[in-house]
Amino acid sequence: MPTSGSCRRSTDRVRARGFSLLELLVVLAIVSIMVALVAPRLSGTMRAIATSGDRAETVRQIERLPLLAREAGHPIEIAADAEVRAEGVAFPEGWKVVAITALAVAANGFCRPAQLRVEHDAGSETWAVAGPDCAVDHGD
Repeated sequence: MPTSGSCRRSTDRVRARGFSLLELLVVLAIVSIMVALVAPRLSGTMRAIATSGDRAETVRQIERLPLLAREAGHPIEIAADAEVRAEGVAFPEGWKVVAITALAVAANGFCRPAQLRVEHDAGSETWAVAGPDCAVDHGD
């Protein structure tokens, strides 16, 4: 004779395991909304990270001008409204530096203050170059 603990009654319902289709659809909708909110900000963050790396490299190249002038033994002079070009200076791809005011670095490495316009994919900025070491102030 079976006991009640060992046999199931035919009226007991077997509990289904897993999730219903409606529960899965609700979770999928919530995840989709979260991704839609986060994705645009994430792409903007990635672009800002890439731009900041290129900005740092551009600053480094400008601040190397006194060293390059001392090594070469002759001054580096960039006229107003001329693109900054010197042997040994390489700006990141898509970046262009134009002197707003004349940029002059003496053969001994002394740098006269100047203003630069830095153009890149995200726009254009005005940077100040300070003497005597060509320190760059780019407004950050």
